[in-house]
Amino acid sequence: MTQTPDTLTALHALEAAAFAAWPALEVHHQGPWQLRSSHGYTKRANSANAMRAVDGLGAAEVQAVEAFYATRQQPAIFRLASFCTSSRTDDDLAERGYQFADLSLVMARPLQALDMPDEEPECLPDAAHWLPVFEAVTDAQGSDQAKHLAMLQAIPGRCAWGVQRNAVGEPVSCGLAVVHGQSLGLFDIATRADQRCQGLATRLCHGLLAWGRAQGCDTAYLQVLASNLSAVHVYERLGFRRRYHYWYRVNEAPGCGVPQPPSERVLRPLGSGPALA
Repeated sequence: MTQTPDTLTALHALEAAAFAAWPALEVHHQGPWQLRSSHGYTKRANSANAMRAVDGLGAAEVQAVEAFYATRQQPAIFRLASFCTSSRTDDDLAERGYQFADLSLVMARPLQALDMPDEEPECLPDAAHWLPVFEAVTDAQGSDQAKHLAMLQAIPGRCAWGVQRNAVGEPVSCGLAVVHGQSLGLFDIATRADQRCQGLATRLCHGLLAWGRAQGCDTAYLQVLASNLSAVHVYERLGFRRRYHYWYRVNEAPGCGVPQPPSERVLRPLGSGPALA
């Protein structure tokens, strides 16, 4: 699908806001690629991302990216955004044995017409207080959470460290809202497994959106796995709509990918209609 210059500018701005709101601990620029590294915690913060249109990958370019991650003892990962990387780029990586993984949607909504909630969400003072809540809600454990904390503490923007509790005060849902310019990013939205389908995430997100509007933001965005249909439905009910999608190509990571589809299917993940932006 052909994009107008204004649309492409808006999509690049949305991508840049998300990078700024969820910063990698290390960033290196290699041609059109921004190489992000954060000790392996999340693919988004440990991958090569095109910062302008890319139509194909040469062997030397791929080898330079692989060398960067090899020195950090990480697999080489390319994150391919639909509006700035072509099917040829995806084909080049597939032919080199890179596995397809984690098709994800970037969704956004304006905040001007947001209905304000009756009460503000509970917000904790900082990342160190919030992360134990996230661990309790998601049952996340181990050294990865130390890496997670380092990334959370590196966020430069204003943050709302949101939590929802049940009647006896236990945390049952949590999420993070980050301001960058006039954009609000939602991250780490989670609900305890035994408390899902009760509207907790909807109420939490609504409160975080209202907080963001009060901070002067005019747009909110988030990223979600395309396969997580229940979350996609929650976000659509909150007024979010798909803006573009991305996926990963991962080197030497058996079991983390799925059988490689033709590039045309990657670029048209929701059926036979036109590709998402």
